[in-house]
Amino acid sequence: MNGHLSDEQWAAVVLNENHEAAVIHLAECAACREEVRSFAAAAGAAQAQARKAVEQPEPFWRRQRESISARMAARDLTHPWKCWVWVTATMVLIFLASTLLSRHSAPPIQTAAQPDPDDALLLSVQQSIQTDLPRALRPAALLTQEIDRAEAVRRNP
Repeated sequence: MNGHLSDEQWAAVVLNENHEAAVIHLAECAACREEVRSFAAAAGAAQAQARKAVEQPEPFWRRQRESISARMAARDLTHPWKCWVWVTATMVLIFLASTLLSRHSAPPIQTAAQPDPDDALLLSVQQSIQTDLPRALRPAALLTQEIDRAEAVRRNP
């Protein structure tokens, strides 16, 4: 085996399934054996602690029941409408917060006085594509057009 155990092989080891590749690898790899031993020790300690917590004497469980009963008796269940007030107030706050946040995330409204920079860019790109003249020669072309227009005006008074 080239690497260490895969997730599937680890699951087989933890569930005590006889996965051949995992068993062979554990026989050959000291690092994985140590990790399995460490995991087993941690799982055993957790199991022992859980068993100890469950195996409490009867007076402990009696005190627990009495404590829970006392807390349940102390709860004020005479005014169930108080719960609905809190629920309603929470829902109103959520609604207001979502309304305010949605207004801040909305795109700004464009007015007619502010030209859209994207439109200006698109127009300039379209104009540059439609002209066959390089940008550096455009002033000369304008000068030539003005000269031609002045010559036409002089010929046709």
